[in-house]
Amino acid sequence: MSSDQDFLQKFENCSLSKEDFSHEAHIRMAWLYIKHLPFDQALSKIRQGINRFNQAQGNITGYHETVTVSFARLIYNAFRSKPLLTWEEFRGEYPSLFDRDQPILHQYYRKETLALPHACREFVAPDLQDL
Repeated sequence: MSSDQDFLQKFENCSLSKEDFSHEAHIRMAWLYIKHLPFDQALSKIRQGINRFNQAQGNITGYHETVTVSFARLIYNAFRSKPLLTWEEFRGEYPSLFDRDQPILHQYYRKETLALPHACREFVAPDLQDL
């Protein structure tokens, strides 16, 4: 595994492969920004970074605003409760963020809500419970 700095540099200059920008990599990138910036600035970097990376990969429709903001808030809440964890410790402490079989967002959103076209373009508030 690369260092946090190396990973973030590869993400920012879009030299990660498409395969290397997995769900876990999305979370790691967001965690790194949240760790070092105020939340609003981190969220802006997360949004811009995902869109820049997607465009570099030729993916102009892959961004989902509701998923991005929701995960950023969940990561921020987890980080605030234990800010001194390393990436590996964070990953081990919060496995629900990484579970692809039982996505954590389904605790907050109905699947139909996340599938709404406007949920991709703008943040939609949770319809099951608050983040």
